Amino acid sequence: MSNPLNIGISGLLTAQRSLAVTSNNVSNVNTEGYSRQRTDISNRTPVYSAGGYLGAGSNVTNVSRVYDSFLNGQVVSNTTRSSYLEVSYNYASQMDDMLADPQAGLTPALQDFFSATQGVANDPTSIPARQVLLTSAESLTNRFGVMSKRMSDLRESVNQEVSNIVPEINALAQQIASLNDAISRSPGIHSGRMPNDLLDKRDQLLVQLSKFVDVQTVEQSNFTLNVYIGNGQALVADTESQELSIIPNAYDSSQMDIGYANGNSVVNITSLLTGGRLGGLIDQRTEIIAPAENSLGRIAVALSDTFNKQHHQGMDLNSSLGGDFFKVGSPEVLASSSNVSTASVSATITDPNLLSDSDYKLTFDGSNYTLTRISDGQGEGPIAALPFTSADGFTLAVSGGPPAAGDSFLIRPTRGMARSIDVAINDTAKIAAASPIRVTASTDNIGSGQIAVSAVSNTAGAEFTTTPGALAPPLLIEFDSTVPNQYRVFDNTPPGPPALLSGPNIYDPANGMDVVADNGLGYGYEVHVAGAPGLGDSFEVGYNSQGISDNSNMLSLSGLQTRNSMLGGTASFLDAYAGIITDIGTKTHQADIANQAQQGLLRQAQSAREAVSGVNLDEEAANIMRFQQAYQASAQVISTAQSMFDALLGAVRR
Repeated sequence: MSNPLNIGISGLLTAQRSLAVTSNNVSNVNTEGYSRQRTDISNRTPVYSAGGYLGAGSNVTNVSRVYDSFLNGQVVSNTTRSSYLEVSYNYASQMDDMLADPQAGLTPALQDFFSATQGVANDPTSIPARQVLLTSAESLTNRFGVMSKRMSDLRESVNQEVSNIVPEINALAQQIASLNDAISRSPGIHSGRMPNDLLDKRDQLLVQLSKFVDVQTVEQSNFTLNVYIGNGQALVADTESQELSIIPNAYDSSQMDIGYANGNSVVNITSLLTGGRLGGLIDQRTEIIAPAENSLGRIAVALSDTFNKQHHQGMDLNSSLGGDFFKVGSPEVLASSSNVSTASVSATITDPNLLSDSDYKLTFDGSNYTLTRISDGQGEGPIAALPFTSADGFTLAVSGGPPAAGDSFLIRPTRGMARSIDVAINDTAKIAAASPIRVTASTDNIGSGQIAVSAVSNTAGAEFTTTPGALAPPLLIEFDSTVPNQYRVFDNTPPGPPALLSGPNIYDPANGMDVVADNGLGYGYEVHVAGAPGLGDSFEVGYNSQGISDNSNMLSLSGLQTRNSMLGGTASFLDAYAGIITDIGTKTHQADIANQAQQGLLRQAQSAREAVSGVNLDEEAANIMRFQQAYQASAQVISTAQSMFDALLGAVRR
């Protein structure tokens, strides 16, 4: 029945509940993730009377939160992206600082080493200069090792962070599942009376989860929230959560991957996870750390191979041919833990000039092999059998029995090379600074002809190995005594008379020419004559025994600093290293700019959500005054109704 007392009581209760909600908003002004609440007020059903419908007061029909799902979704997605870019910039900047360090980077060590080679070239008999070269070489190899160790430390840091993040994701998933259960059991939920605080808490947990990994959500009919990661793996389904696990990589047990339980098995979903801090860590491991470490190893391999090959073409102070100056390890080949057979695969670098900065995967289908470059997915195959030489500069061979269908191997041609490079000699006398070939002109020559060794390309041939310490055969180059510019080449092996090897040949006095060419007599060296030899002039070619003052091979070694012996003949060692710095520096700069921009977008999304859902103290103060006045007015209505009732009772008593 409509009467002032009931109406006043309803208004009093409405104002009281509204004041309680407003007070709750004020007390939670600093609560993270809290959405301000409001009372939904409606009028009671009016009462029909002879004079028409009379109002019956008001009711609080619901306490709802001021919430915009789109704005909250924007906060979640921007949080994911922001966390991803933050970790990307962090690791890229660490790598950039290390590589570009003017003191601790590779550039100064390379420059010091080649400066030392020039010092030996300037004075090939100087033992101190030779010792400086060995010391510089050791410093260079140590620098390779230190930088490789720092890259390994970064990779280990990623593994540690991944191991720490997964339990946090599991804990958040469990809490969301528990809140799903509590929300679905809340009384009145199906009539629209939502547990606002529980919903806020769940939304806040979702934001925290999005810091670690990109998530997708689907709300169910019972108001639970299903949470998915990767390409649809359910992390939370209704009131149940799925735990992720840390598992060792199938090829490299030191690398921590993410496992997802699928029935009785665990599936590796690492490559499926994107966004957030976890996605950023995974991408840094594959896009920054691994390529940089591979590129550094590629320089170590190229330096060792190129320097050793040239060192072999020289002769040391003991009159012996040069040996290896550097030594370096072998490429890593890792078999999958799921392989059935006992087959093992080995790799050998054949051409450092062709190496890439990628790892490779070799798979066997039972009949053929396929080699896939991981960085871009490009493959070579089908390959009928091993050994096989890749277009990227390495050869693969199989041993230990035939592989089985499904076997796979991870090939890392250059990953550990920077860590393994070392100096192979410790005796200054074994530095091969001289050429093993000595050429001399007869003192009786009458012309202006000059002779020089133009190249030494192969000291492994019979001419160098048949008689150690001697050239086999020594040569005599003799110009005809009657016919100008006609010459012959003789075997000048003592004690017999010279034996004709080549000729008569025609000499070009205008341009000079190689009178002993690698593609002519087939020797592993070339001898060039310039000028105009006279009739009967002769020259001798022999072993450069005790060529103490000869620096010709060291000049060639020093010239390797600027020779384009890497990246398909397009870059020197320093150019290749500068390329690594440029690549990492560019990625760091891009990550920095993107990170700053994303931080701004995140702040905008948070501000937009707060503008709708956040507590505004000025607004709440106004609401308190409004509801307080409504409360007082309703109390006055009750007081008036009481006075009316008392007056009525007084009239009856009279």
